[in-house]
Amino acid sequence: MNLQTSVPHPLPRRAMPDSCQFDLLDVNALQDPGSGRIVHLYSMVARCLSCEVIFKAQEGQGFVSTSAARVLRCPTGCGEQALKGAALRQWQLQSA
Repeated sequence: MNLQTSVPHPLPRRAMPDSCQFDLLDVNALQDPGSGRIVHLYSMVARCLSCEVIFKAQEGQGFVSTSAARVLRCPTGCGEQALKGAALRQWQLQSA
């Protein structure tokens, strides 16, 4: 009896729980003027609260967009945090 199974595609990777927290210092995004929805996120400047490094994150270089959130990663490798669109929109409103 053959107990091996064939999986045609790699199994989806489970997201790591938030392992770090960040202070957002700047958010550069294109927003819909009516709803405030973020249409495109260009970059974020953040400070890692674990190692205190300040860095600029762009898509593929410091953050990755998923269907539910943007995952911000510390460049020193100490952790990551998922940021939902509502949190990013709220930050924009506070800074205006």
